[in-house]
Amino acid sequence: MTRFDAETPEKRRALVAEAVLAHRKRDSERTVFETDSTDPPTRIVFGDGQVEFAVDDEERERLTDLLGEFPVFKVAQPETRKAPEETVYVSAITDPKHAADFVDTAFRTVYDLTDDFRVWVVEV
Repeated sequence: MTRFDAETPEKRRALVAEAVLAHRKRDSERTVFETDSTDPPTRIVFGDGQVEFAVDDEERERLTDLLGEFPVFKVAQPETRKAPEETVYVSAITDPKHAADFVDTAFRTVYDLTDDFRVWVVEV
């Protein structure tokens, strides 16, 4: 990977797709996306086949609504039931482009960020 942050929708999605590809090539455990638009920073953790969210009640409702728009992504019930109350795991077997669309949209929708937020790849 040659860059680690982006702040326009097109560049963020390209960055996320590139990070997902790097994650898969390296066979790493996960890749972590973070935005400094909130305090503390908001993060989404992508592991191949699973996306992890830390959410409050309102964010969880928005995540549930978002999943209706992305039918390939579904709450991973067993992992979520075993997780702390504020953690939701979403299963996803998808290509990097769809993962990027989902992650970018999730930051904006679930965490209520504006279109110009900056995302960082903090771990691959």
